[in-house]
Amino acid sequence: MGLPLFSAHSDPGPSFFHYAEMTGLTSQTGLAERDSAHATTVIAVRYVGGVVMVGDRQATSNYIASRDVRKIEPADFFTALAIAGTAARGMEFIRMAQLSFEHYEKMTDSALSLEGKANYLSPIIQRNNLTTPLMVIPLLAGWDPSHQVGRIFEYDGAGGCYERLDFATIGSGSPFAESTLRLGFRSDLDLDGALDLGALALYEAGDNDPSTAGPDFVRSLFPMMVTVNEKGFQELATEEVAERFRVINDRRTQSGGIPGGTLR
Repeated sequence: MGLPLFSAHSDPGPSFFHYAEMTGLTSQTGLAERDSAHATTVIAVRYVGGVVMVGDRQATSNYIASRDVRKIEPADFFTALAIAGTAARGMEFIRMAQLSFEHYEKMTDSALSLEGKANYLSPIIQRNNLTTPLMVIPLLAGWDPSHQVGRIFEYDGAGGCYERLDFATIGSGSPFAESTLRLGFRSDLDLDGALDLGALALYEAGDNDPSTAGPDFVRSLFPMMVTVNEKGFQELATEEVAERFRVINDRRTQSGGIPGGTLR
């Protein structure tokens, strides 16, 4: 199958989203919000050398719809994209973003900058959230090769894009996670410190928000933890994630559920 050909007036250019709309690849928008499960809390933390992202695995409706949702995926080699909101539409959003960045590169023979990727998503978010009840709030983080630094971009419901120089959270557990991040963030965090802080913030969100899942030691289901740095997108092994959350859980068990006098 060859590439589709368009006239000068109908050529969608390097935007895969425009191409998908013109050819009917986008999904219908007449779904009821009550029929859709919602994905919840994801956290991004900057550290010296990159960005850490941590996300819970639960999707909820009027019940726990799924305990094993992947809310963080690589948009490309140096970029991670996470979602909160309507789970099904969010998964589609991630797939479309992945295809769109690749399509742009193929059509222009050049890659979008990290800031360009962040801005590219804004009108897509706006179109979805202002025209359907299936709201999606993404979180984009990545390694900027041109500046040799990790960067985080968050969005509001209308597609506004804002860069965060410290950390960002999305989803229903954000108030609880953000309180922990505010207390524990330092500009000189190393990778290990950022992973510990992200895990603790997610643990607090799961402990206080009924829609956010913390570590599930019974089913051996644990939040996703990824790093994005000069080596690209890397997901931590389940065993390493389990150990980090087990340390927090054991410490909290010993204190009878009381956080204690220090952050950690």
